[in-house]
Amino acid sequence: LPYELARLPLAVLDSSLFMLPETSAPRVTVGRAIGYSDKLAGALLFNPGIAERGSERIERSRTLLLADELEQQAATRREQARDTADAGRRQAAAQRTAAQKTASSGLKAADAAEARGKQEAKATATRTAAAKKAAATRKANARTEKIVKAKARVDSAALEKKKAAQRQAKSELDQARETKRAAAKTRADADRLSDLTEAKKQERKSS
Repeated sequence: LPYELARLPLAVLDSSLFMLPETSAPRVTVGRAIGYSDKLAGALLFNPGIAERGSERIERSRTLLLADELEQQAATRREQARDTADAGRRQAAAQRTAAQKTASSGLKAADAAEARGKQEAKATATRTAAAKKAAATRKANARTEKIVKAKARVDSAALEKKKAAQRQAKSELDQARETKRAAAKTRADADRLSDLTEAKKQERKSS
């Protein structure tokens, strides 16, 4: 509260300057004084609210000054652009006047110059079109080559996968055949053993 009372004259002075632009020297000076005062008081009183209020006021003043500076620079650039445009218009008017004088004194020379200009423009347009066409052709060829290479990689990968699957299937088929032969041999052995056992039984019965 004592600080707010001590700050009151500055606040009243700041309010009394509201008619002036925010970027005017008096308002900027008073605003910065209040901001730095709040920031210092907030630090000394350990009051973050007062310190933040001061920081925001300082930052607002800095932002307003920067915006005003940028606006002045923009105004200067606009003025320079107007001067340049005026100079261009004056130069164009002078050139038109000179061209009219030239045309009046030598119409044939002007016609020849115009014909040369058209011919040069046509030649330039032809060269530009040819260059663009060549660039487009190179780009299309590169894209086609890229697509062909990608397709070749995909086909190669698919073929390799197919071969691997065929090898796996052949391996499994060979294994199944081997298992079948082993089972047949086992059955044959079992049949022979059964026949031998039966013969032994019959032999014992006969004796």
